[in-house]
Amino acid sequence: MGDDDKLRRSYEDRVRALNHEIRQRERELVILSQVAGRVHGADEVQQIFDIALDEILNRMELNAAWVFSGDQRERKLYLAASRGVSPAYLEEVRTQGLGECLCPEVFWTGHRMQARNTTQCPRMPDIVAGLKAPVAHACIPLKFEGETKGVLNVAARPGEQFSEEELRFLETLGHQIGLAVERARHREAERRRDREARAMAAINKAIGGSLDPAAILKAVGETAQSILAADRVVVLLGADPRALSVARLAGFPHPELVEGQALDLVAAGSRLQVRALEEHQVFSIDDWEKDARVNPELARRWEAASGIVAPLAAHDRTFGLLVITNAKPRHWTVDQVDGAEARAAQASVALGNARLYEDARTAYQDLKDAQQRIMGTEKMAVLGTFASGLAHEVRNPLNSIALQLSILDRRIVRVDAAVGREMGELTKIIREEVQRLDGLVGDFLLFSRTDRLQYRAADLAALADEVIQLLGPEAAGAGITLRRLAIGGRLPSLQMDAEKMKQVVINLVRNAIEAMPDGGEVTVESGAVDGQARLVVRDTGPGLPEGVDVFQLFVTTKPKGTGLGLSIVQQIVLQHGGEITTASEAGKGTVFTVSMPLPGPREQKEEVRA
Repeated sequence: MGDDDKLRRSYEDRVRALNHEIRQRERELVILSQVAGRVHGADEVQQIFDIALDEILNRMELNAAWVFSGDQRERKLYLAASRGVSPAYLEEVRTQGLGECLCPEVFWTGHRMQARNTTQCPRMPDIVAGLKAPVAHACIPLKFEGETKGVLNVAARPGEQFSEEELRFLETLGHQIGLAVERARHREAERRRDREARAMAAINKAIGGSLDPAAILKAVGETAQSILAADRVVVLLGADPRALSVARLAGFPHPELVEGQALDLVAAGSRLQVRALEEHQVFSIDDWEKDARVNPELARRWEAASGIVAPLAAHDRTFGLLVITNAKPRHWTVDQVDGAEARAAQASVALGNARLYEDARTAYQDLKDAQQRIMGTEKMAVLGTFASGLAHEVRNPLNSIALQLSILDRRIVRVDAAVGREMGELTKIIREEVQRLDGLVGDFLLFSRTDRLQYRAADLAALADEVIQLLGPEAAGAGITLRRLAIGGRLPSLQMDAEKMKQVVINLVRNAIEAMPDGGEVTVESGAVDGQARLVVRDTGPGLPEGVDVFQLFVTTKPKGTGLGLSIVQQIVLQHGGEITTASEAGKGTVFTVSMPLPGPREQKEEVRA
């Protein structure tokens, strides 16, 4: 072969090589253009990874690629996207992690590495689906914001390896992917900061000037769910893990919990939440199946595959827990955990302020009530002294009038019958008014003596039975049915003035009878309820007028009432250390409830010994 032929052949080989390289570069430019154009227009990181893998595999005529992403501060990698990867390997990574693999080394060092056959990657050919022979694959670090944030893996064709040019091209693609991810994350960070700013403004507005715990918890629950894009937020209040209350639910309905429900975390088996409450520590869980700290059965029942648990604590006081969960596994970033902790701290301070305000308001109300009781006691003492003197002064003339009426009755008998009948009607009216005045005087005298109590052990239930027997005929005459019921536990003997308490029961039952001129039913109940001695009188009458305080002096609903009876009843009950309340519904009747303290265990033992 002549020199000219050799030269021509060399030239043709060179031209073919150049044409092949040109076609290769053109193909790479097309791929690069397509990948760059599509990924830089995407807003979601997941979308960027999916687009990049599809373009690389389709245009390079390859079958398998996958991306791991993570944060170097956490030194963890997570499978972010994959194509052509074995389902068994995907499940293994999800449940057990990466295990022995080249990707962590590439991730931590940021160096490009090429796997040659199976010599450097111990997981091939397990990774690629349907692979029968070992293949090489390239690991390309993905750098954003100056740090390695992931690894792009591309499997070569069976029996082949990537050339240096292909590896450099994949590095260029990785660089474009990194730029797109960095841009998307910046946009997402801006959106997140905007959402957080709006949420912070909303939560500050909601709780900044609010001292209402319900408003605070509502704002915290809704903003935490919005900012962290969580499925469910639960706020638990209380310092004892065995005695918490479900104060707020936001997001998806909870499969077991409802607002207002009492919750024992120890009995429920929630180890992690108990730790968060007791240790004042924030915990994040990416996947309950991989986290030994989590009770898997409880996580399954509560549909909490991942979450953040943050304690609510401020001013050296523990208020409860903020629990943020997702129904699916999810990686919580450091910023998200910090955000949850910030929401919890903000809620804790607001709850602490609300609690301090409530304590101050309660103390002020207690002081105000004590002052009113003192003033009321002084008023009653003055009024009692006045009533006693007035009653004595009035009763003497009334006795004289009654005596003169008796004399007048005897003389009326001697006059003409027609005139006698007319005068008899007049004297009858006078006598009824005298009796009414005498009854009023009696009430005044009783009112003036209510503070003179003589305590001894007595049975409140037996006392109620006496009153039922005493007023039975009176009730039957008015068409009233008297019923006697026991409620709660058995009543022990109480230290009380039996005669005064008997007046209380008589007054309440008689009022109920008089409230039903057309007949009805009166029920007297007694027993130990909620740690107190309880006496309840119910009627089926018309009920009390709305807005009327029947315990005030001289307030009455009877045409001829004095307005002293229920005031006396209240005073007697208060002097026994108890309280009396009333509830009424128009057309359905009235209920009077007397509550008195039960004796302590020591008092009961002393009574038994006596």
